[in-house]
Amino acid sequence: MTGWKTLLFNSVLSLLAIGAEVAEQLALVEPGAVLPAGGGPLAVLAMGAANILLRHVTRGPAGWSRQRFRHAG
Repeated sequence: MTGWKTLLFNSVLSLLAIGAEVAEQLALVEPGAVLPAGGGPLAVLAMGAANILLRHVTRGPAGWSRQRFRHAG
């Protein structure tokens, strides 16, 4: 894939900007208003279970297939 360094650089900058905005917004949220006391471990367990379920449901590789980007030749 040509141009991967530019794509990587712009992706990192975008993720940093999005991460900063998300962190700023999360600072305004009181954790107790979202999760009950002791609910953190259960939330992490639920996210892990959802990821395992999604991995079993999906059949293709993560990301994009390299075969799509091969040049005809």
